[in-house]
Amino acid sequence: MENYLSIGSFPVKMVWLAILGSALMAYGILALKLRKEHDKKQILDILTNALVLCWFVWKFSYALLHPLLTLKQPLNLLYFNGGETGVVLGILFAVLYLLWSAGKRELERSRIFYSGILALTLFFAVYYGAHFAVDTLAFDGLISLFFTVLAVYLYTAGSFQLKKTVLSMLVTALFFSILTNSPLGTGKKDAASVETAASGLKPGNKAPDFELKTIDGETIRLSDLKGKVVFVNLWATWCPPCRAEMPEMVRYYNEHSSEKIEVLAVNLTQSDSEKEVKEFAETYRLPFPVLLDSEGTVANTYKTVTIPTTFIVDAKGIIKQKHIGPMSYEMMVDFVKAAQ
Repeated sequence: MENYLSIGSFPVKMVWLAILGSALMAYGILALKLRKEHDKKQILDILTNALVLCWFVWKFSYALLHPLLTLKQPLNLLYFNGGETGVVLGILFAVLYLLWSAGKRELERSRIFYSGILALTLFFAVYYGAHFAVDTLAFDGLISLFFTVLAVYLYTAGSFQLKKTVLSMLVTALFFSILTNSPLGTGKKDAASVETAASGLKPGNKAPDFELKTIDGETIRLSDLKGKVVFVNLWATWCPPCRAEMPEMVRYYNEHSSEKIEVLAVNLTQSDSEKEVKEFAETYRLPFPVLLDSEGTVANTYKTVTIPTTFIVDAKGIIKQKHIGPMSYEMMVDFVKAAQ
């Protein structure tokens, strides 16, 4: 599910809409389950607060993990997050909050634990169901079916029973252990990487060749870079997300430039100015080639609508990924791994 909605120059992933919709449905069903419970409002309030806390810690842990970059570019907080480390921190803070809040309000921790697990089970059932409806991948359909059955079990037979809640978690762990080691699990990534509803070039297509001048007057041709993984990044100086990702790209390039990796920052000069581009490159100390697409040739060839958009081209000249929106350092690491 990699479709995007564009709000001005800001690309919004459809997956976020799926997350929001799934969360609202899970909340509604949980509220229905708790409708006759004396502590309904308290449980729902605590779980909602824990979810918000988890999100905030995940989102703003970027500042904790990258304080210098955040000081230089505060807007990075709008576009990036703490990644997997941030998720762990968010879950840790949420669990601590649940324990503390249950003690303070004198609530049974087992009831909060059950309600939280039921909510998560409902969320994943709806979320993966939405994925399956869009991508029709067997992997997503199987996961949605599993969580649907588990949600029905918890809602009925396992209602507020701690032992059955713990058992459901163990069954979930076993299920994912088996699934990820099955052909369905190992094939999901490859199947998903080929799927995209975005317009223009898609993963698996041969990257169209182009030749552009850099801000230093050098001529660079994409086909001359075969043998390297190339990031073809289309951007403009007036684009806030483009500004946000540049420090991340610089950090990645400085640490990996000795490898067979290249970054081509293709500026949409037709809607920008060469003077602004040169000043931008100096201000941000861009170490990679900055190309001037003065006539919009590359933008038209690559059918780029939203910026920043980055095409990750493998050593054979094949597009392996198409990413709409700002890239983080961690994303670039993952993209290169997938392209090698």
